[in-house]
Amino acid sequence: MKRNKVNEILSNQTKKRNTIVTYICAIILISILSLSFFLVYVERNKEHYVTYDEKSNIRYDVLLNQNDFFKDNYLANSNEYIASLINTITANFEYSLSLNEENVDYKYSYQIDADVIVKNVGTDNVIYNKTENVIDKKEYSTNEKLVTINEKITIDYNSYNDLIKKFIKVYSLEDVESTLTLNMYVNVVGSCEELGNSEKQSVMSLIIPLTTNTVAIDISNNLIDTENNVMQCEPINSNNFIFMVLGIIFVIVDIVLIVLTIRYDIKTRTAENIYERELKKILNNYRSYIQKVNNTLDLSNYRPLKVDTFTDMLEIRDTLQQPILMFENKNKNNVYFVIPSTTKILYIYALKVSDIEKEILKNSENKVEKEII
Repeated sequence: MKRNKVNEILSNQTKKRNTIVTYICAIILISILSLSFFLVYVERNKEHYVTYDEKSNIRYDVLLNQNDFFKDNYLANSNEYIASLINTITANFEYSLSLNEENVDYKYSYQIDADVIVKNVGTDNVIYNKTENVIDKKEYSTNEKLVTINEKITIDYNSYNDLIKKFIKVYSLEDVESTLTLNMYVNVVGSCEELGNSEKQSVMSLIIPLTTNTVAIDISNNLIDTENNVMQCEPINSNNFIFMVLGIIFVIVDIVLIVLTIRYDIKTRTAENIYERELKKILNNYRSYIQKVNNTLDLSNYRPLKVDTFTDMLEIRDTLQQPILMFENKNKNNVYFVIPSTTKILYIYALKVSDIEKEILKNSENKVEKEII
């Protein structure tokens, strides 16, 4: 092959390789951009939860009956009280909620119940239970960052105490304990969630023993155990759809580039490329059937018989039980696969760059004729 021809082939191959590499880099870059836009859209479109902090406090005062020992009628939070001196108990339930973000739509509700329980000492087996609603359920919708609840109630201690004393006396109960528990329930949910009894419910309790000589009032809450988050139903940004649109546009551009790359590869495919590809395909699939011959073989005593496809050579090889011999010229542009038979017939399948060039030229001429017609 002439040197200038070789240089032209090498130049064309380099140009084609660089162009395809450029296409592939563009495809990879656009694929990454498209995936990024889709991931951003999915991330920004997720249900968004906003955390919040909550605090509670219960203050109470005990109003005493008229007596000769206590100067003041009211006793503030103390350790214990004499039950016979208690008239009423005033409790002030305070609760505050502070969101960590602004302009979040959410709902909250609260109510206060009085729960009277009689059970065996040292067990959780309930003998009697009565629940009364002290403050009806109140529901609110807001977007305030800070919400406070302050409810003051008066508890008729003697009414509950006398009821349970009568219950114990009528049924002659022994080894029982009884309590009056004031529970304030608070629910906080996102604007698109349902308000009700949920796992996120916060409870503050004022626990008052009944039927005892002295009363030690206890305060408890479950604020530490609650999952402090509220779902924001609306997406953070209303322009999320832009990322979806951009992702789709880049996918379309990616597909167009892939099609253009394939078309360019087919259009610029040279006879040498086709020759190398076909030879590589044959060797990869049927290497175990082929024996490459480097030295020359005297075939003058054989009658050549041309075979159209390599598949036919495989069938002949199976029939004759003869190896397929492979000869390739020094310029690497012609290869011959031959099977010599005992009947002096030489079966030949040839793969030549010149034949491929003629086929390409013929196909191009036929295409031009069709376009003219």
